Amino acid sequence: MRIGDALLILAALSAPAFAQPVVDCKKTETQAECHARLKCKVDEEIADCQKRLRAGTSGNDGNGGRNDGRDGGRNDGRDGDRNDGRDGRNDGGRDGRDDRGRGDRDGRANRDDGGSRRQRGRGRDGGRQRRGGDTKGFQSIKTFGLGLELGEPTGLNGKYFLSDSRALDFGLGWVYSHYYYGDGAHVYIDHLWHPASLVSTPSLELPFYIGVGLRFWNFEYCERVGNLDVCDRGSAFGVRVPIGLSFDFNNKPLDIFVQLVPVIDLLTGDFYDRFDDRSHFGIDGSVGFRLWFK
Repeated sequence: MRIGDALLILAALSAPAFAQPVVDCKKTETQAECHARLKCKVDEEIADCQKRLRAGTSGNDGNGGRNDGRDGGRNDGRDGDRNDGRDGRNDGGRDGRDDRGRGDRDGRANRDDGGSRRQRGRGRDGGRQRRGGDTKGFQSIKTFGLGLELGEPTGLNGKYFLSDSRALDFGLGWVYSHYYYGDGAHVYIDHLWHPASLVSTPSLELPFYIGVGLRFWNFEYCERVGNLDVCDRGSAFGVRVPIGLSFDFNNKPLDIFVQLVPVIDLLTGDFYDRFDDRSHFGIDGSVGFRLWFK
């Protein structure tokens, strides 16, 4: 037997052994990574996938061995060329497998990065956390709170976040007797925006807010006429523009707020009929706190 024939037979017998490590899972990769690298079918088990790939590799190597044997019998002088050709094919196969491996790794990295972006993009129900140290945007991690408000007016206050930075603020109470038209029941609702957080730490947020809203209140105005107190009743519909700060504690279900509220009121009732006073502009102020339930 010539040396060239012996080399061809040895290469044909050893080809499955060299192909084996390509099909087997690596010790450093997970089952999912191995499944992706081998290009297995979606519903195919790894063992079935490896068996199919081994069978295909063995068939291809057998056909190559028979062809190489026939070529070697016809022309012994081509041994060197065939060896060079096989080396080129092996190099090409290895390069192709390396490229596929790099492609799989890049694909997994892209999928992981996309998952991270989706995780960061979730809303309040998706477990979003505040960004400590970011002094620009404000993202509320709370939804609904109730508390007390003192000043103009005094009473109950509530706040409900519609999104990360928009909320409805509402209150029910009264204004004190020396308010500019007298005391009375008062109700309001505002739409607030929180464009920035002046302080942002793991324990505290200090969002600035501004909004626009409506209010309604009934009042009684009394004045002394001779020996008698003459009282007039009236009501007012007003537009509010609240501007304030909220001390929002991240590790406690509590916030404290302070605000100034320019108001424009349109008056009706006995007071207007008597004094012909249709409108009034003023600036109210209040402080308060809320306990958050979600």
